[in-house]
Parts: sequence; C-alpha cells; structure tokens
Amino acid sequence: KNPESYSFMNKYSEMGSLGTRDIVARAIDSELKKTGDKHVFLITEHLDRKELVDKFPNIDKKLKSYGICIGIDPVPVIPAAHYMVGGVKVNHYGHALVHDKEMPGLYAIGEVARTGLHGANRLASNSLLEAVVYSERAAKKIIENYNQNTLQKLPKNIPLWRADNLSILIEHSPLRADLDALRTTMTMDVGIVKSNDRLKRAERRINHLENEVNIIWERCKPTQDLVELRNLIQVAKIVVSASLGREENIGLHYNKDLE
Repeated sequence: KNPESYSFMNKYSEMGSLGTRDIVARAIDSELKKTGDKHVFLITEHLDRKELVDKFPNIDKKLKSYGICIGIDPVPVIPAAHYMVGGVKVNHYGHALVHDKEMPGLYAIGEVARTGLHGANRLASNSLLEAVVYSERAAKKIIENYNQNTLQKLPKNIPLWRADNLSILIEHSPLRADLDALRTTMTMDVGIVKSNDRLKRAERRINHLENEVNIIWERCKPTQDLVELRNLIQVAKIVVSASLGREENIGLHYNKDLE
C-alpha cells in the first residue's frame, strides 16, 4: 500500500512527503512533540529496492550498518542541523564581508557562507551547485589578486603565546557535559519550531554555560575541545539573539508566536 495515502504529511502539505524541507521538518517536529517519540519512519517498501540502492548507494551502506534494509524496512528519520541556512556574508566571489566591505584574505564557500542565492530557504541539492560555482569564482579572484608584496608585509616577529600561571586541563568530562547541554538546548528551544519563551529560556541557559566555561578558560591552558566549545557558545548566542529579533516568519525561521 502506498504510504502517501496515510502519511501524516498530508495534514501539512498538498505535496505530502514531497513538500519543501522547511514544511517537512516542521511537520516532523510537530508530530514528535505530540507523541514524544524519538523519530518518525520513512516507508520505502512500495518502491523498487534495486533502483533505490543504485541511486543512493551511500545511504544504503549506512543503513545496512544499522541493520536496516532500504526498500524493505522502515527508516527512522528526524530533522538535523541541516535545516539551518546562512552564515558568513560574502560577495559574488566568496569574499567575506564586514559592514559590506571585503575582509582581506578571508573567503567563505559552501554551507558556511551566506551568498543570498537561496533566499530564506534552499531546495535540496542546490548547495552542491552553489559550492562548485563559488569555489571557481573564489579561486579565480584569489589568483587575480595574488601579490607577493602583500605576503612580505606580514609581521615576522609574532610574540609567543604565554601560558604563565595556567594549569593543564586534566578533566574533560565537564566540557562534554556542557557540550551535550548546549546541543540539547539548541535542538529543543532554538530548533525548527521556536517560541519567545523557549528562546528566552535558551538565552538564560547559554549564558549560564558561558559563565561556567569561562571559569575553566581563565584557569587552564586552552585545548581544542575548550576553544571549540567557547566558539559554539558564541554562535549559539548570536542565533538566539537573531531569532528573538526577527519579527516575521520567513523561510526556515518559524516562531509560532508570530503566527
């Protein structure tokens, strides 16, 4: 039986499971909040298994590693961070912009960049085309602007980083716990369907995490995990602040208090 005849997606879109990613992601989020389940299921048993494997060999391989057979077994599905778009503002050549002025030597390409090509949303696989076009443009512009004299202007005597009076970070478990807390907060309160109350709660929790991590930062020599966690907290604060400041639902940004 064709699952489209009984899919919950029929309540959310005339296109059913083929709705755009923002609609499908919000629908899944809504259903999971109602049921308390960890995932929904993608039914593929009505489709040709050989064709599925031929078109999606990597997905088939990954599912097999979990004992799931595409075309036969239901596939558990949940929206991930892929519903986020945006990032470093760039010009038509991938050159990073600050206050609409080029930042010397910094280019951003791919999902980290905000090119403006996709508007407030993005159709599936368009990111691949964008990455190919912008990588070529950026490479040509870098070669065009290459100047040996510029490299010679870089400072030669950069002082060594000093770690006087800083201890070595022995226990990483608090950092892992803080990272898990940050992930949970961003997923639950700053995810697909937002609300002002959830965003403000996230803001409070992130500020608390920042204070805790800064205590470790001020006392210990920095490690990769510590630096990355501090950066993640800063990005989280920016996302929450931007979400609270937006006064309309557009593209992938959806706040139910703005309906």
